[in-house]
Amino acid sequence: MKIKIKNLGIIEQAEINLKPLTVFIGENNTGKTWTAYLLAAIFGVEAYKEYLETQLDLKNEVNYPPLETAVKQLIEEGNAQLDLVNFSQEYLEKYINGVADLAASLMNEFMCSQRISFDNLDVKIELGKSANHYFAKIGNAAIESKISASKRSKKGLLNAVKESNNNRVYFYSGNESDILQKLPEKVIREFIYEVVFQTIHRSFYGYTYPFPTERTTFITLPLFNKIQKEKVFTVADANEITNDLKNETPINAVQRFIFTMLTASQKNFTEREKEIKDKPKIQKYINLAKLLEQDILKGKVDFEPSELRRELLFQTSNEMKLEMPIVSSMVKELAPLVLCLRYLVEPDEWLIIDEPEMNLHPSAQVEMIEFLAMLVQAGLNVLITTHSPYIVDHLSNLMRAAKRDDQEAIKERFYLGNIEAFISQEKVGVYLFKDRTAKNILNEEGFIDWETFSNVSDDISHIFS
Repeated sequence: MKIKIKNLGIIEQAEINLKPLTVFIGENNTGKTWTAYLLAAIFGVEAYKEYLETQLDLKNEVNYPPLETAVKQLIEEGNAQLDLVNFSQEYLEKYINGVADLAASLMNEFMCSQRISFDNLDVKIELGKSANHYFAKIGNAAIESKISASKRSKKGLLNAVKESNNNRVYFYSGNESDILQKLPEKVIREFIYEVVFQTIHRSFYGYTYPFPTERTTFITLPLFNKIQKEKVFTVADANEITNDLKNETPINAVQRFIFTMLTASQKNFTEREKEIKDKPKIQKYINLAKLLEQDILKGKVDFEPSELRRELLFQTSNEMKLEMPIVSSMVKELAPLVLCLRYLVEPDEWLIIDEPEMNLHPSAQVEMIEFLAMLVQAGLNVLITTHSPYIVDHLSNLMRAAKRDDQEAIKERFYLGNIEAFISQEKVGVYLFKDRTAKNILNEEGFIDWETFSNVSDDISHIFS
């Protein structure tokens, strides 16, 4: 998927081909973070909701005739169906570019700024060959949605059902036959549009988790003010907590991060285990959270009930438990990622991490890029901005290792000693932000031309030579 960007802050023009692991490098103030946040805004949950509002305004042109046909059919006949794959083949690129057209308003909210004008911002998205990947995901998606008179009602006034591997979504009324005549047409239209838009929007990334640089500050704040005593959480409770996150997230990057941490604080491991039954791959993310703790943090991060609240603590290797304000900067930096993996992420979601090397020793930075590659190999998507030559250099090593036949023999040369960190070049994109643009610096041989770092190294090595 190729993203074409014009007039984003300092960036005049850039093309980004998103890969499972995408890396932005460059000097300060070259547009790396703004570009990362632009992508997070476009592919985030709030974006499809804002676009939905524009399409429900009947004063605007009808852009999706098949949806209007479904609305009319549901009102007149009590049921309707739509082949989502056929619909996506015709309208998916139009849809995501419609969302991208809202980028200016999205960015003001996401960046939490009203002073900067994004009026000249232009974003175009070309799906190309990747479109088939999204069509397949839409075909595999399962849908079960309804509008009910009350939360206790088992039957929905309006229902939408789609089974996995069935291209068709079915809309119907679950109540008396004349209920559709009583419901406002606006409600029916909004229900159909939202079901369809949400499904195709999440075919790109199930959910996006931004990790702004402010994370090391906000992770030290109390995340949960009161313990609900004698509260027994059910599977429905766990699903409701997760759905609140993934359907009602604030668009601002920092607020979204805080909301993500609050959501993690309300879940426990038992609830997560119940989710594994539906999505077994989640177990892999729990295991990776444990690996991050053991091999990089050298301790354990988790919530523990205290007298007034659930408190986030770090347990060191010698069993000492420390509050977040007094732990090392590395623990503050990586604790949010541990919690996200343990309690929240699902396959094909997107982690957008601003400077993952922040507060890390060079050896930990090398371990970190190995770990991020392992996340990608486990079915997640990762985008990072970085100033670390260690991360960029070692990423080249990981791609070279992926081409080797003796991977078991060489894995001990690597910091985490795990061949799952060896990532194929096809899954990686590296972009240098410079001279008001961004260019691909990963060549066909897997070499990364990271002049932004080497020039500085050359300069300082020759000061007294």
